[in-house]
Amino acid sequence: MKIRDRLLLAAERQFAEQGALEATLAQIRDAAGASVGALYHHFPDKADLYRQVWANALVDYQQHFWSAVGDSADAREGITAGVREHLRWVAENQYRAKVLTSARPPGVRESDSNREFMRNVARWWRTHAGYGAVRDLSLDLVYALWLGPAQEYSRHWLGGNMLAAPTDVADELADAAWLTLGTDRP
Repeated sequence: MKIRDRLLLAAERQFAEQGALEATLAQIRDAAGASVGALYHHFPDKADLYRQVWANALVDYQQHFWSAVGDSADAREGITAGVREHLRWVAENQYRAKVLTSARPPGVRESDSNREFMRNVARWWRTHAGYGAVRDLSLDLVYALWLGPAQEYSRHWLGGNMLAAPTDVADELADAAWLTLGTDRP
């Protein structure tokens, strides 16, 4: 594994375990087995390292989420698959998930990958809203209703306040998202 990748993984763990303010570059460097020069060759300061760790976690999450949603056969499958994938990803990527539940650094929202992800999700949503399968809501509201409960559960689980793993509650939260967003009501 390249030194840059080792530094990113070490930083991800330190930021997740200690928080961005408490984690030190010396701890990250030691955990990665890197020299001071190697660290500063790749990352000019801790803020840049944190931004890159956060951005990498976001890209990984978005790729998995979009794969589940984008490959869905219909709106219901996409909504429920998105919730299930969110919860699966959190359970399997706890350090990255903890980083993403921390403060977002400046500039990440403006990245090309984030804009592309948002365009894809918006297009997917508008397509299904266009033929009436899902409620025609603003994307901000869609986001809150679709993933809000799953994110809140994940936050509590990552903090040690929930005992059941996110994947254990995935079906219930996925069904709740569909009941909230779909137009096909029981």
